[in-house]
Amino acid sequence: MPTFTYRASDARGRMQRGVEEAASAGALEALLARRGLFPLEIRAPEAAGGTRKRRALFVSRRDDVTDFITTFAALLQAGLPLDRSLEVGLRGAARADVSGAVAAARRRVREGGRLADGLAEHPRIFPPVAVGLIRAAEQGGHLDAAMGRLAGYLERERALRAKITSAMIYPLLMLTVGGGAMAVLLLFVLPRFVALLQDSGSTLPRATAVLIGASEVLTRGFPFIAVAGVALTVAYTASRSSERGRERADAFLLRLPLLGALRAQHAAARLANTLATLLAGGVPLLAALEIVRETTGDAAVAADVRSARDAVRRGESLSEALGRSRAFPYAFVRLVEVGEETGQLDTLVAKAGALLETELERRLERSVALVEPAMIVVFGCIIGFVALALLQAIYGIHAEGF
Repeated sequence: MPTFTYRASDARGRMQRGVEEAASAGALEALLARRGLFPLEIRAPEAAGGTRKRRALFVSRRDDVTDFITTFAALLQAGLPLDRSLEVGLRGAARADVSGAVAAARRRVREGGRLADGLAEHPRIFPPVAVGLIRAAEQGGHLDAAMGRLAGYLERERALRAKITSAMIYPLLMLTVGGGAMAVLLLFVLPRFVALLQDSGSTLPRATAVLIGASEVLTRGFPFIAVAGVALTVAYTASRSSERGRERADAFLLRLPLLGALRAQHAAARLANTLATLLAGGVPLLAALEIVRETTGDAAVAADVRSARDAVRRGESLSEALGRSRAFPYAFVRLVEVGEETGQLDTLVAKAGALLETELERRLERSVALVEPAMIVVFGCIIGFVALALLQAIYGIHAEGF
């Protein structure tokens, strides 16, 4: 009889891990359900070890996974059998790692196992929200509806990422080009003028002297600046190697004036959409919070979600637990509170996610609208100062010559 490792949540949200012998992953899932546990992950150790090396060599592409799940959901809703839907979706996967993971999951299904167990063996490809939602759907017998819900969730996530990326492209491009141009000007162009101006023996205007001094400081201190930048990068990377370090780093980012508000808004929108999708798919609240914690993408927000889960397990309401975190807006917490009072938590949380996404888009637009002219003004002032300082020096040399 094969041996499986599992991770499950009980009715109070306590996580349990263990090793159990069972005829199949489905049999173990039924056994855990009889014990009052909701399985979050069931894996065969031999299968996990066999794919670990291959998964480490590749990085999954979320867009390809989203395309597969969207196609797979459409096929299931059209009435195709599970095996046939997986086969057609497998052929449409663009990446080898995604198609390999789907093929392995299909083999597990054809051997009598559960689809969620097959997908759980590839955590770097399929997110925990997909595994948890599919597991709950297989238990409830509504896989086609759950896959449609999951496809919609992933499509919204992709659309939100695309909007954020599009909003950040122009400011980052402008910062890179403008910063590179200024570095070339101060490090390579100005030093050539310095020798010419100093050989002239003329008195340099104050603006030109300030510019030359800045260029000399930057030129001589460039190696130290580069070493300091590398050291800061290494220190930041090392600080994120531990869970506590990631929490502190992300908490610091959340406190930044402009970036922090955008990160908090994005984290809250993502949490709301994920939680609403899981609750609508039949996942228990405490198990859903655990999945949300694993998929939030922000260590500080994940710590708040863990605290909220523990508070709910102790008997507190979710709105009270989330209200103690500064990462979640007031409107979101109030909608959660109304959802708990009316028994429509999934519906109200979904509405909160839509509102948070809309607000995030507005903040991005306003931020970009402010940053772009500010960068133009800053670079324009610097270039204008450099041009003025050089022209004053050149005119001064010609004036003394005459």
